[in-house]
Amino acid sequence: MSKSIVSIVKGTDAEKLVHEALSLLGGVDSLIKPNSIVVIKPNAGHPFPPETSVNTSPAVVSAVIKVLRKAKPKQIILAEASAIGCDTMESLEVSGIRKAAEDAGVDRIIDIKAEKDLISLPIRDARSDLTRVLLPRFLIEADHIVNLPIFKAHVSVIFTCALKNIKGVVQDKVHQQMHLTNLAEALVDLWSVIKPDLSIVDMIRPAEGFGPHATSPVDFGCIVAGKDPAAVDATVCRMVGLDIKKVDYYKPARERGIGNIDEDQIEIRGKRPKEVFKQLWLPYLGGFEQWPEYNIYAENACSSCQSLLAFTMEKLKSLGEYEKNAGISILIGPKKKLPEGVKPGKDLIIIGDCLRKYRGQGPFASGCPSLEPFPLWAIIDRRDHTEMGPDFRDRMAADAKAFDDYLAKILETRKRR
Repeated sequence: MSKSIVSIVKGTDAEKLVHEALSLLGGVDSLIKPNSIVVIKPNAGHPFPPETSVNTSPAVVSAVIKVLRKAKPKQIILAEASAIGCDTMESLEVSGIRKAAEDAGVDRIIDIKAEKDLISLPIRDARSDLTRVLLPRFLIEADHIVNLPIFKAHVSVIFTCALKNIKGVVQDKVHQQMHLTNLAEALVDLWSVIKPDLSIVDMIRPAEGFGPHATSPVDFGCIVAGKDPAAVDATVCRMVGLDIKKVDYYKPARERGIGNIDEDQIEIRGKRPKEVFKQLWLPYLGGFEQWPEYNIYAENACSSCQSLLAFTMEKLKSLGEYEKNAGISILIGPKKKLPEGVKPGKDLIIIGDCLRKYRGQGPFASGCPSLEPFPLWAIIDRRDHTEMGPDFRDRMAADAKAFDDYLAKILETRKRR
């Protein structure tokens, strides 16, 4: 396999950065054909505002549309399918992406979840249980797909960037199927049938911490771009101090021939990774083993429930409730039967509608995924939480303040090191 080219640029102006990053790859005219249909796929998985860095920056979305327009495409479409349980258009609205795209002159905005014209594609030599996938016709027939992720910490795969961002082209049913099998292998299986031409990573304010929800944005000031998503992701890992050996999907990506990972197989243009290096805090590297005082059964759980539970464990600490509840068992993800040795009772916490059949055998937190405080309160109160009571907002606000104070202390300690 020939060397992959990845560009790294640093600065403050998003449009200048995107233009420079693509110039180092040969220029936008060499990447996008005139009179073509281009689909750009940002990360807009959750309804969080721009300052949280949960989603791709509106400034970067706007910059990409303006720079791509210089190649004179026939049409630029922005498309996304938000996370399971989230509304795509709400996520695009709250994140500021919708307005930024419209102001930049995007031709269409499409909610992939709402698409009815779908094509079933077989996945040959599937590594996971995902053997077929339904994809919208407009996406398959597009001349170009431009992948536009933001780098952020993520509970289910340590981080999300170019490779994982493509999961947002499927609807909830397929999305869920991917989480009920080996997610890393399912990701590369999906890449075998839908391959963006270009990935442009928003590294202007990436997010460390307890992503994808409780993010801690970091001023990094970079754009990273390339045609090879594996090379792009591996390069970003080197920029933030993440050992690629700890990333599950690089091995199946290499086996699939998706791209290059090794440094000697990647040609860096622009800044070198060591020139822009900044160690980011990725607390999920230890998985659920970080909370050994609890018995957590997470097999088959989707990333939404995994991240919610990880967040919950840290919130228990922030509220002084972690040691008080040590020793309990927590179930997330669909289960055909209760795990061996797990006994019903108040010390068995059941989270998510996929486990509703076990309601009554322990405190239950409803939802798919559960509302953010329900698992936390089910653990603390040892009772079901299925509806928003009259004190819902006040209690959430008090919990949030405690967690913000807790997180601020962690970040301050990290700064002193």
